[in-house]
Amino acid sequence: MANKLIDIFGTILLFIGMFLAFLPHALHTAVGLDEKTPHLKHVVTGIILVVIALGILIYNNKALNPIKRFKSNAN
Repeated sequence: MANKLIDIFGTILLFIGMFLAFLPHALHTAVGLDEKTPHLKHVVTGIILVVIALGILIYNNKALNPIKRFKSNAN
């Protein structure tokens, strides 16, 4: 259950990061983000959120663990 909640949190964070990183500045300001903040700051913040979210999702799904394809027959 906890892993699923972490996956949901990571996915939401990934969506927000993509939103900030790739949408035009006009849409950022339309949803209520500060108009005085430069577009580059929104993009950098979005990319940082994407990297953090991907790190959470990869770590939570144990994608970095070595693959155990063969069982050892050490008897």
